[in-house]
Order: sequence, then structure tokens, then C-alpha cells
Amino acid sequence: MRKRYWLSILFLFCFTLTAQAGGSFVVKKIQVEGLQGIPASTVYGYLPVTVGDSVNDQNSSEIIQALYKTGFFDNVALGRDGNTLIIKVVQRPIISRIQITGNKLIPTDKLKESLNTIGFKEGHVFSSSMLENIKSSLKHEYFILGKYNARVDVTVTKEARNRVLVGVTISEGTVATIHQIKIVGNYAFSERMLLRQLKLSTPGLFSWMNHNDQYSREKLEADIETLRSYYMDRGYLRFDVISSQVSITPDHKQVYIALHINEGSQYKISDYTVLGKSILPTEAVSKLIQLQKGQVFSRQAVVAANKRITDALSAQGYANANVKITPKIDDKTKTVFLTFQVVPGPRIYVRYVTFSGHYKTNDTTLRRVLMQFEGSILSPNSVDESKRQLLLLPYIKDVQVSTTPVAGEANQVDVNYNVTEQSAAQLRAGISYSQLEKIMLTFSIDHKNVFGTGNSLSLSAAVSNPSASLSLNYYDPHYTQSGIGRGISAYVSHFNADKADVTGYTTDTYGTAVTYNFPITVNDSFQLGGGYENNLLNTGNSPPNELKNFTNKYGRHFYQFQLNGGWSSDGLDRATFPTAGLSQSASVSTTVPMSDESLEYYKVGYAALYYHPIHADFIGELRGNVDYGNGYGKYRGELPFFKNYYAGGMNSNHVVRGYDDNSLGPLDSQGNPLGGKFAISGSAGLIVPNPLSQNLRTTVFLDGGNAYDGVKLNNLRYAAGLELDWLSPIGLLNFSLAHALNNKKGDDTQLFGFTFGTTF
Repeated sequence: MRKRYWLSILFLFCFTLTAQAGGSFVVKKIQVEGLQGIPASTVYGYLPVTVGDSVNDQNSSEIIQALYKTGFFDNVALGRDGNTLIIKVVQRPIISRIQITGNKLIPTDKLKESLNTIGFKEGHVFSSSMLENIKSSLKHEYFILGKYNARVDVTVTKEARNRVLVGVTISEGTVATIHQIKIVGNYAFSERMLLRQLKLSTPGLFSWMNHNDQYSREKLEADIETLRSYYMDRGYLRFDVISSQVSITPDHKQVYIALHINEGSQYKISDYTVLGKSILPTEAVSKLIQLQKGQVFSRQAVVAANKRITDALSAQGYANANVKITPKIDDKTKTVFLTFQVVPGPRIYVRYVTFSGHYKTNDTTLRRVLMQFEGSILSPNSVDESKRQLLLLPYIKDVQVSTTPVAGEANQVDVNYNVTEQSAAQLRAGISYSQLEKIMLTFSIDHKNVFGTGNSLSLSAAVSNPSASLSLNYYDPHYTQSGIGRGISAYVSHFNADKADVTGYTTDTYGTAVTYNFPITVNDSFQLGGGYENNLLNTGNSPPNELKNFTNKYGRHFYQFQLNGGWSSDGLDRATFPTAGLSQSASVSTTVPMSDESLEYYKVGYAALYYHPIHADFIGELRGNVDYGNGYGKYRGELPFFKNYYAGGMNSNHVVRGYDDNSLGPLDSQGNPLGGKFAISGSAGLIVPNPLSQNLRTTVFLDGGNAYDGVKLNNLRYAAGLELDWLSPIGLLNFSLAHALNNKKGDDTQLFGFTFGTTF
């Protein structure tokens, strides 16, 4: 660069000699030589002279300086041919492409955005002086994430037409781990207690999973805010972080963090007042605020009070209500007086509720799940719940809500739900494997939105080693305007129990049923239905005594009418890999005799599934399942054996991993599992964070359960182990490694179990 600068001075010197020899001259024409891609008109715009101006040794230097300032040129020289000003330039190359490789943690687009901030991007002029800035800018992005040993190498490749390809090779290195965190200035709380509030920590048992020992500036800033909130929620209004010092070892592999804090004093609430037009009764506002005189100040409690007031006003139609809280701090008495300024604004009504984006679904189908109605007051809760209800529809992929004020009306809005539909019809053929069913082939046609009505129709068939089935189902979720659903089904099946590793018999069953679903709340509903079922039993040539006695007494052909009832509540946060919530169901069914060949029995059951976040990404899981059945009338005290309950394994209704499928409980006279009238099972699990993929779930579990010929809780079998669930491209795969803890002589144990399935 210095050489080029002196060359320009030399040209300027020569130009000056020429000018002196001939004196200054009036420019009649300007000629630019050496341009590659930059129009001459662009250069003219930067010149301090134009045609008709005089050029001399004074303003010639201004011309050269002006062109250098553009950044377009490596060299500029002036010359003269008569009254023509000749400008000779050596143009800097243009960046044709920036190619970044080696980056995994930070996307390429974000790195290019960082380069844009320093003026380095494709289509701009390249200057070798920017290379160090490029390296510094990209390293800074990695320093923020704690990768202090990141390395950036830049190569420049010349291309045709004065263009260059800039290659950036990144070696991201490793994240610096935290060797020590010190908090200085704390008196009210121990350092150990404060460190427990932070996500950053020194290496621990689970650091390889949650990476809490890896430093980044963003994590530290978040932890400082967490620390501030911790103190503010305990009355320390004047809390402050004086400084946060981060030191790094010479090898850039470890960091030391020191936080210097000033706790200040603890403040209490002296009193509060409510100003403005609250709309709500004074007593109601006081109950919503839930703050007491003399109570230790808590920012979290004050924010919660604000939200309760605005939510209460929103529920009454004041959707734009605002509550401003002003604290008046008295440092002498260490108290704070709170003023709640309530501005409800006008009550807002909904003029129209409209839908857009739907092409297959009828407008009325979408409208019937809404909780926000036209002509009613605007309720944000109802608007949000309506969105959730739309998202629960299997043929809706996404929903965006917009609220538009009505022109000329201060208290009216229109609500629009823009929906994105997804395919409601599915043609499936599948293959799955389990240790109980072995290979199972399935085929189904399922349409969740027949003719845009939201009704569903399905036909399915399945064939496996022990069973075969065919079923037809039709369900109208809004059979009545009040939201009662009705389902109609017909089915036929064949089951060979001997091939399912239980006592030897086969059943051929066909039937039909009608079921009604009555919604109670958003999550709760109860079911009521009935149907006809025909059973044909075959016990083979050498049946065990239990089966022989049953068929001798009751025969082999049974048909009956069956009544079914149930209640279900689904409060889980999601269908796949839930993290929180409770799901419960209870069922009862009984047969109604139609003739002497009718079965007479009843069944009741209850199942529950509960998830609760414990800490970080650790989740507790509890499962429970209990079933009981018995006969009545001529079957009194005897449940038909082919209606028995089984326990054990991964594939029974009562899961006890570590044992063979359906192996627990009473045995027949030949030593095969017979099942029982009563079965109970439960499981306690700890879902641990999985750093590999969100499609993997790892659970440490303890199972227990058994099946009995009566209501008993003795001789429960237990097993403990590890289960891995993988939502793979070919379907959900379940693997378990379990050890039976108290197996008895004759129990069939199973160390490893798995199931998988797929559709295409």
C-alpha cells in the first residue's frame, strides 16, 4: 500500500511538472482508464472537479484523495492530453463469493451477518487490509460462546474479470470449561445457596449431558439476571452486581468467574393503593393483589398481582387494560409503598370471527370448536383456547390469530384465524415387530375430515402370528350441536392364544358397537355405548382342565349385548414424549344376556399416567393400571377365561419389564399362563436428559405388578432397568434392559425387550 501511495505521488509530481510547464488548464473532457465493472459515471460523482473547471497543482491532489477515499482503487494517477484530464486507476477486485467451511455451532448465515457489519460481503470491493478484521469478527462470535481457542484462516483466490473468491476455514475448537465460580459480597445467603440458582457450574456428574460447565457470555448474563431475580424476590430492592470478572487460562481451556455483588438491605411492603377506574369491586382487587402490609417485598409477587388484575379485566372484555405499578422506596425505614394505577380502557366486543387459509374444511367445521363468539366481549383467554382447539384438529397444521380494530368503532374488533391445513386422508401399509405378536402386517385407510365435515372414517386390517383382525369405524365428533360425539364400529377377529405364549385356545369374534362421547370440560369427557358381540371358542384336542371344565359347563358359542361406559381426562402437554401433566381414564363394561348362550360378566378398570418436571431436563414419570372383572348370574364368581387379564413384559396391558409377555399370574394345569380376574401394575421412572437427539428418550424405571384369580396384592413382581425410546425414521422403537428383582421359581424372565413399527 505504501509503495502504491508513493507511485501516486510520483505521478502527481510528473503531472505537476506538466501543469507548470503549460500552466493550469480548463478541463474539456475527463477520461478514466483501468475501470473493470465500475461505470465511469460513478467515478465522476466522486470527483471534486467537472468539465469546465480548471485543474492545477493544488486541486489535483484533491482529486487523488477523493478517489482513494472511495475504497474502490489500489492506485490512482493523473495525466493530461491537451485539455483532456486522464485518470488512470488500478481497481480493487470484487468479492464474488464468500465460502465458509468448518462451522458447525454457528450457522453460515449468522457468520456472514457478522461480516456484513464490518462491510465485508459479496459484491463489495475486496481489500487485503480487511483480512485481520475478518478474523477478529468471526473469532468474536465464538468467544461469546466460550470457544476461546477457535481459529480462523482466510484464503483469497483470484478469478476472471477482477473478482476474488474468499475462503474462510474455521476450526471451532472446544468450549472453555468452568474451573471455579466465586461470589463475593454475599451475607444474607450462603455462596452454596446462590450457586445452586445458577445454570453455570463447575464440572459435575451430569455435565456431559447438560453442558452446564461450558462457559458462554450469554449464559453468564442469564445467570446474573437469575441472581438478581432471586434477591429481588426476597426483598433486596437495591441489589446490584458490581462487576463480573472472567479470567481464562493461557491455554484457553478453563475459565474462572468472579461475581462481586452488593446485596443492600431487605425491604418490606409498607402498604399499597389502587388508583384509577378499576371496574372490579375493591374487595375483588384486594384479593387479586394478594399482598399484605409488612410482607417482604417480592418482585415475582408484584408481577403476579399485575397479571391477575389484567387477566380479570380481560375476562370482562377490557382486553387492552393496563396496570402500571409505581414503587415508592423509603431507604430510611427500608419499606416500599406500591401504587397500582389501573387503566381499563374501553370494553372490546367481537364483530366478526373469520377464517382464512382453509380450502378443504368447511367453515362451520372450524367454527364449532371456537370458544370466542361473535357479538360477545373479547376475551384473550377464549381467543387462545380457540386457537388450541383448532390445533387439536388432526387436519390443521398451524393457526395464526390476528385481531383487527373495526374502522370507525373504538370498541369493536374482528378476529381472524388463518389456518394451515394438512392432509386428512392417510393410506397406510405397515410392518411391525414385537416379541408377543412377532411380525405384524397392517393396512388401513383413515380419513379424519370426510368431505370437510371433520368426521372420520377408517378401515383397518392386521395380521400377525397369533391374531388377525378387520374393523370399520365412523366417528362424528359433533353429532349434536352441543358437542356430543358418536362413533359406530364393526369388527371381526381371530386370536390363537397358544401362539401368544398363554394357555391354548382360539377365539373367533365379530361384533358391532355404538359409542357416544359427552364432553364435560376442555380436557374431560365421559363415554357411553353398547354393542353386540359373537364369540366362538375352540380349545383344541387336549385342552387343560380349566378350559375343558369351562366348555363342558357353558359351551363354545356365546353371543351377548354389551354396555360400555367410561371417563377420560387428558391434561398432558403433548402427545409424543410428554413432559408434564396427568392423563387418566376409567372404564366399566357389562354384558346384557340375550339367551342361555350369552356370557354374563362385567369389567372395570382405571389407568393413570403422570409427568412432572423435577430439575433442569429431568422428568419424573408415574404409571398405574388396575383392572378387575367377574361373572354374574350363572357365571357368578367366574370370569370367562378368554376375557382374563395378563401381566408381564412390554406388550401386555399390565407392563412389568424384566418378565416374559403375559407370563405373570395364575397358570393352568399344563403350566401355561391362564390370566386372572384381577391385575395391577405400576411404574416409577426418571427421564434423564439425552444430549444426542430430541428424538431419543431415556428412562430409568422400577416396575411392579401381577395378575391374580381374585383381588390380592401379595406376591407382586418387581423389576428395574433402563428403557430407550427412539422416534426413528421408520417409527417408534422401544428398547428395555430390565432385571427381575424378586422372581420366583417358574417365572419366565426376560433381560432385553423391544418393539418397533413403521408406516409407508
